[in-house]
Amino acid sequence: MDERDRRALEWAARHGGVVTRDMLRDWGFTQNQIKGRVRRRGWASVGRGAYRIIPPRDHRDLLLAAITIHENAVVSHESAAEIHGFSRVPKGRVVVTMHTRTTHDFVGVTTHRTHDLLDDHVVDVSGWRVTTPERTVVDLAAWRRPWMMGAIVDDLAARRLVDLETLASVVRSVARRGKPGITTMREVLESRVGASRDQSELERLARQLLCDAGLPPPVAEYPIPWAPGRRFDDAYPDLQLALEWGGRRYHGQLEAFDVDRARDREATVHGWRVLRFTWADVVDRPQMVAATIRRLIVPLGRTVG
Repeated sequence: MDERDRRALEWAARHGGVVTRDMLRDWGFTQNQIKGRVRRRGWASVGRGAYRIIPPRDHRDLLLAAITIHENAVVSHESAAEIHGFSRVPKGRVVVTMHTRTTHDFVGVTTHRTHDLLDDHVVDVSGWRVTTPERTVVDLAAWRRPWMMGAIVDDLAARRLVDLETLASVVRSVARRGKPGITTMREVLESRVGASRDQSELERLARQLLCDAGLPPPVAEYPIPWAPGRRFDDAYPDLQLALEWGGRRYHGQLEAFDVDRARDREATVHGWRVLRFTWADVVDRPQMVAATIRRLIVPLGRTVG
């Protein structure tokens, strides 16, 4: 094995098993020598001006090979989700995104083309250009139902892998008529990030829900006994049961999530139960809300109509 072959193999071993024609020429290979190695040594053409000279070991080798050959390729979709540590998304898929002007593909790799991948939608991960977690979520929404994306977003937000305000900003930056996934993401964000209706409207709807369900009216804005200056949205004081209506903001600042959990623990220490409901619960699942409250009230002795 001459020095040129050794160099090519060493490079390929670090880059998914592939080399480009330009690299080979820079290392001293002639076009006839390259053709000879394709015939005699099993080098395989895997794209315009690229050759696989070492078989891929796994899907990550395929991914590394794709971004090695196509310098402007960005790891995206399921591949980006795996790199960022998403759960609820299939692993082992090899997906990249390139500009719409790119015309060639890479064997064994799913290639998406777009013109709206902005610089701040891409992050460096161990030397790989990868779509940010928020852009990855938007890309994945093109083939998933809102309830599926809602579960993914809730998990990522709770694990601090995605910032919901940033996610909403990404959606706005790529939104256009016919863009796959935008309708889904708007529906997901509707109940999680700020919108036009305010907290007072949610509380009004929630209290009407309780009335329509025949549940006794709670005490609104009930002062928290152990925390002067703070109030529960609604409460049944004699039952030490508090109701908190989450509004259309789903902890846009995740610190609020921690604060709520701490307050719930504090309430438990003082013998209270706290039930939290979101806008989606009140508007889309009113029967669940009423049934949950009823199950707690009736066993505790409250007469319910």
